[in-house]
Amino acid sequence: MSDAPDDLFAGTAWHYARYRPDYPRPFFDDLVRRLRLDGTGRLLDLGCGRGQLTVPLARYVAEAVGVAPEPAMLAEAARRAQAEGIGNVAWRQGSSADLPGGFGRFRLVTMGRSFHWMDRGRVLAALSGVVDDDGAVVIANDSCLVRRH
Repeated sequence: MSDAPDDLFAGTAWHYARYRPDYPRPFFDDLVRRLRLDGTGRLLDLGCGRGQLTVPLARYVAEAVGVAPEPAMLAEAARRAQAEGIGNVAWRQGSSADLPGGFGRFRLVTMGRSFHWMDRGRVLAALSGVVDDDGAVVIANDSCLVRRH
């Protein structure tokens, strides 16, 4: 997803699947309400990891695409989607460097705990041509991005 070495996350999928906390349900409820997600449109989750944003949000879009550089992470994400009965997700090995690529247009683009690995200016510029006019970009993190800690 980034300027990080291609193999940086190799061997970490198992740990992410077991130990990385999920986002809380109220977070998703708030996104669905604020963005009026109604089962239409498309979702792009950049740096999707094990699908912590992709899978819960896929319920509220027609199609979702999860993109990550590590095949084992994508395999964990696919297992999660299957276990939760989610079948409208395409998993793609790649990175934010592939934008705009042939991904198409999206109502919602998410990046969860991944934006800090990316060339932020380039990614945001590329997303301007990928996000629908009435769409949104959501950057999810464990803490406030603008508040000092």
